[in-house]
Amino acid sequence: PGFSMSAAEGEKPVITVVYWPIRFRGNFLLYVLEEAKAKYKVITNFPEIKARTQKNSNGYPVFAVPILEIGSFRCSQMPACVLHLANLFKLTPSGGKENESRGLMMLLNCNDILSEITMNGGKYKMWTPEEFITFTETRLAKWMTILNDALMENPDNAKALEEKRPLYYFGKSVCYSDFGVLAVLDGLVDEFGMGDYIKQWKNLYTFYTQMSSRPSVVKLWGFQKKTKNYKWCGGQIQESIEKAVEVMQKTKVKGGTD
Repeated sequence: PGFSMSAAEGEKPVITVVYWPIRFRGNFLLYVLEEAKAKYKVITNFPEIKARTQKNSNGYPVFAVPILEIGSFRCSQMPACVLHLANLFKLTPSGGKENESRGLMMLLNCNDILSEITMNGGKYKMWTPEEFITFTETRLAKWMTILNDALMENPDNAKALEEKRPLYYFGKSVCYSDFGVLAVLDGLVDEFGMGDYIKQWKNLYTFYTQMSSRPSVVKLWGFQKKTKNYKWCGGQIQESIEKAVEVMQKTKVKGGTD
């Protein structure tokens, strides 16, 4: 029915994540769980996913995956699930209420970026190379600039760069917002080979390389990527992006700088 990872054994209810076997919105939850060394399992097969979204399924009504289940608690919508886990494991932004709101904004930004990259899941059309290149030069470039600039709004990061310490969006410790940005960059850099494109935003790329080396991330990716079954978004929409990137890599695409 899925897989189990991490084993901080205890008496707490088992945490279940219900999601397709891809590294897309479900990974936002898994990054937090791995960082917290939580005991959890993942349900990935279609019959069980379908059963959990039916009207007569036990628990609070949900529309689609990802679904988070902890004992009798159940919710869906990726940002809601991530925020619940972040509060549970104390992985929320430091710095008070304003940063709490900014942290949620960053997560919602990432969710919007996913929707744009995948053309709302490819429900209406697939990318052509020309359209995807235009997207990378305009809207995606603007999003990457926002992610880069927001990173440097953290007053600690200028010194962190000098001292070669990890960069974080808030304070001096990791939070769910950092993993959200990582989840987006994982697809662009690792899955689609757009590292040179992201390097246009030097600090953002440094953040990506640092986050990629976190033990919790290495552990999760080690399982997912060695199987070669865990595509980033999957399906025809991923194929259309891959074809577009092949063309893009032969073309100098304009983006942004720090």
